[in-house]
Amino acid sequence: MTVAAIADVLGGQKMLHRRVSSDAELTRLTREGLPVDTLALLADGFSIDRKALAKLAGISERTLSRRIAKGERLSAEESDRTIRIARVFAHASDTFGTQPKASSWLLTPNSVLDGQTPLSQLDTDSGVRAVETIMGRIAWGVYS
Repeated sequence: MTVAAIADVLGGQKMLHRRVSSDAELTRLTREGLPVDTLALLADGFSIDRKALAKLAGISERTLSRRIAKGERLSAEESDRTIRIARVFAHASDTFGTQPKASSWLLTPNSVLDGQTPLSQLDTDSGVRAVETIMGRIAWGVYS
């Protein structure tokens, strides 16, 4: 998955206020903190509840509400988790062809994940790796 695809899922240059096309730029952006609005944009783009997405990124409802009201940026840790989620969303969009199809797959229970949805696995690195492995298998036609 390319850095440009991840940046596009996060709102691109308009939302991020810069062009992000390299790992170094993505790292710098992560350390500075994403604009809080990227979370809402990401949720809207994939038709996922913003509060559920914030929970996956380790952000409480109260903290999210305060950050939105004050227009604050996400912390480096929250930004890192949000970018990890965005990477999976970009990968899913590439694998399934459209954001609606990707969203549908992310919200559908999967037997390989013991009946859990792929989205519910994105709160941990091992869960993300499991979801990415499944998408890789689908892309190569070896999904069982």
